[in-house]
Amino acid sequence: MRHLVFAVALLALAACTPPSGFGAAPAASAESVVQAIYADAQHKIGTAQQTTIPMTDDLKSLVDRAEAAAQSRNEPFIEGDLALNCQDCGAVSNLVIGPQTGAEQEHAVAGHTWLQATFTLNGDEQRRVLWDMVQTPQGWQADNIISEGFDLRHEAQVYLTAPPAPAGDEAP
Repeated sequence: MRHLVFAVALLALAACTPPSGFGAAPAASAESVVQAIYADAQHKIGTAQQTTIPMTDDLKSLVDRAEAAAQSRNEPFIEGDLALNCQDCGAVSNLVIGPQTGAEQEHAVAGHTWLQATFTLNGDEQRRVLWDMVQTPQGWQADNIISEGFDLRHEAQVYLTAPPAPAGDEAP
């Protein structure tokens, strides 16, 4: 009889136990990840540290290859902060993160979410940065970053296919 009670109790426990991963802390939203990126960027203003941006493996590989190519050419690939779209960034205010707005919007591919960050830099410079976010097993990650005249994925691809500048063609 004890074995029967034990078996019934074990079955009841198994039936009431949620599946693996269920009930764990919910994955952060794409918006909260972008908010964390901007919190990091604002914290690092005025330092030599770069903003930490979680990127998809594909984008990270592309950027790493472009940065390696730039290093071999003894030139920078990215100058400045990607999140803030600036060099020697100053104060950030009026930060708003949400769905992209405006007449010209990036096309959303299945599984991707586009977010827009708008803010004021240095008290008077308006900025708009678009984030192509993808949910991965590691959480939400950037698959591209686009701002005024800059598309990270496109720039990295172009940089990798462009021939190095001839020696002696450096700016004074």
